[in-house]
Amino acid sequence: MAPPRKITPPTPPEPQPGVPRLLSRRTAVLLGLFIVLGFGLLIGRLYWLQITMGDEYQAEAAAQQTLDATLPAQRGNIYDATGNVLARSVTVWDITADPTVCDPEGIAEASEGLAEILNLDADEVYEKLSDTSTRYKVLAKSVDKPTADAVKALVNDFDKDLAVITTQTSVRQYPCGAFLASVLGFCNADGDGFYGLEKYYDETLAGVDGRTVTVRNRWGYEVDNDQATTYPAEDGKSLVLTVDINIQSILERYLSEAIDTYDVQERGVAIAIDVNTGAVLGMASKPDFDPNDPYTIYDEDLAAMLDGLSGDEFTTAQGAARERQWKNKAITELYEPGSVFKLVTAAAALDAGVIVPNSSFNCPGSYAVADRTYTCYNHKAHGIQTVGQAVNNSCNIAFIQIAQRLGAQDFYEYYNGFGFREKTGIDLPGEESGISHTLSSLGPVQLASSSFGQTHKVTPIQMITAVCAVVNGGYLVQPHLVSSILDSNGNLVEEIDPEPKRQVVSEEVSSQVVSMMEGVVDGGSGRNAYVAGYRIGGKSGTSEKLDVDANEDGSYNVSYSFVGVMPVDDPQIAVLVMLDDVRSDTFETSGTISAPLVGNMLSEIGPYMGFEKDTSNLSSTVTVPNLVLGNSSSEWILAQSTLNSKGLDHELVDGIGQVIHQSPAAGTKVPLGSTVYLYTQSTEDQTAAVPDVVGRQGEFASQMLKAAGFNVSVSGPENGLVTAQSVEKDSQQPLGTVITITTTDSGAGEE
Repeated sequence: MAPPRKITPPTPPEPQPGVPRLLSRRTAVLLGLFIVLGFGLLIGRLYWLQITMGDEYQAEAAAQQTLDATLPAQRGNIYDATGNVLARSVTVWDITADPTVCDPEGIAEASEGLAEILNLDADEVYEKLSDTSTRYKVLAKSVDKPTADAVKALVNDFDKDLAVITTQTSVRQYPCGAFLASVLGFCNADGDGFYGLEKYYDETLAGVDGRTVTVRNRWGYEVDNDQATTYPAEDGKSLVLTVDINIQSILERYLSEAIDTYDVQERGVAIAIDVNTGAVLGMASKPDFDPNDPYTIYDEDLAAMLDGLSGDEFTTAQGAARERQWKNKAITELYEPGSVFKLVTAAAALDAGVIVPNSSFNCPGSYAVADRTYTCYNHKAHGIQTVGQAVNNSCNIAFIQIAQRLGAQDFYEYYNGFGFREKTGIDLPGEESGISHTLSSLGPVQLASSSFGQTHKVTPIQMITAVCAVVNGGYLVQPHLVSSILDSNGNLVEEIDPEPKRQVVSEEVSSQVVSMMEGVVDGGSGRNAYVAGYRIGGKSGTSEKLDVDANEDGSYNVSYSFVGVMPVDDPQIAVLVMLDDVRSDTFETSGTISAPLVGNMLSEIGPYMGFEKDTSNLSSTVTVPNLVLGNSSSEWILAQSTLNSKGLDHELVDGIGQVIHQSPAAGTKVPLGSTVYLYTQSTEDQTAAVPDVVGRQGEFASQMLKAAGFNVSVSGPENGLVTAQSVEKDSQQPLGTVITITTTDSGAGEE
């Protein structure tokens, strides 16, 4: 057997010197580089997250965990001159929900609880919370704080997901409704002033919003806790107006009644103003709107124009209708002032010295200027007249001659001086400045027409402001509606009393024209504005709307206006009324439409303002005139005017129209100042219970009887003790019944 073969293992190659050491070193270096790079990236990322983006991410985290909500500032109030609130903001809460994050298993229970708190139908609430097609559902709007707190408590205590939120907001309220609407204006959906005083004084009224920061829940809604940080809002300031709610009520009532009576197409306007300060005591444009719901069209004729329209045509027409009812006609709409402007022409010519009050002018009935022939109303020839007589007769021809003496240059300068070529600057948005001839275009015909208020247009506020300058000693005042501004605590911040802009005519000329105005009312063309016991001056204006197409018979639609001033021995207040485009064919001049309207207003404004009547030349007993249908003065406005002239008060019982019944009856002897009740729809007397006044002081007893609707005759001392009354107490008697009370000197009586 062969011996085993010896196998010799191969000799391994000799290792190259330094190779393992090199690989180890490279590995270590690479590993180190990776480690350094990794830490570098990590440190860089941390630096970027914590340092570079730290503030932003902290803000995002805070935003996710906290709720930063706006606290609306309370908008300031608007008060009338006597302290009545005309506009106010009330803090309320809106209740909304996100149905997509409401637990379906808890919706039924939550709906019952929310419905009970919000006084809603539970099924309707359930339907809203179940509708996951939207993330925003309004459950209730404008709820009070206790209701909002109850909703918060329900949400926080609920053991299932319920994404319901309460959001604080405010709503603007106008407690008097459609009253002074075109002056107050209104706010838009965002709470910003959108029209009228609300817009003009928006920054003053608005204030500065605050904010509150509190913890969010998982749906992003507020969690009720004590850790909230609040930055309180700075409430807005309040306005105190020059407007007196009582005077405003008188203007609005009579103006609305006249518009309905005379079928006024283009609305009407009435302004009452303090002639010495420019403070607006009342300003009305009718028809108007309710600022609590300004987007509704209130005028039936305007609303009817939208019938049958759709799409863009409807949207455009609706916008125009809304704009029309919002506009304050007193400052935004132009009209030809007509013969009221003759006061300005007379004052300018007297001040320029080209005429004196006794200057005479001949009116033959027609008068030619260049290629134009002018006439007076009904082509009447007034003959030779003084300036005062020309004012009383409202003679166009005399005033053309007065303007010719004045000349175009001076006429133009006085026209500017009275403010007709500029805005008055009244504190309302949207004021217009009028349309007039330039000096170069004021030729003979233009001068003639302009002298009596045609071929140029002004706003009612421009016209009454110019009248103020005519009667107050010649000073052009700054009309304004705000008398003072108060802070949120009621403290006075600013008092507003603008200085007169300039003196236009002398005090002597002013006094002369006022005297002429008194003649207009005391037997002249404005006699229907007369109120027995008061000294009233006035001027009527009847202007054709020459810029509107003529009627089929060649006539033009007409605007009627009248301005009244009282008392003429010391003018304090002016009232201007303008009825634009009167379609009634019952009366033909401002003297039978606008004049009695202003007289009726002044018959109530005068006593309210404390103007004393001079009754020394009046009889203490008056025979009640016949005002029932069939007489020339049976229309309510002229019936009231007739009573004013007799020294009697009046009250419409059942609305405007022809008078068909009156109490006391015609021919009844009544004390001066008694009230006659006028019926336009019924011949049956309304009655009232006679109060028991025996044992009371005479003046107080008279007040009780008048307040109940009765007239009073006093037998004995005016303020003596009442010992008897002619009509049994508690008996039902017709309104206007004269009750005689017998008084003695003994005892002070009860009050």
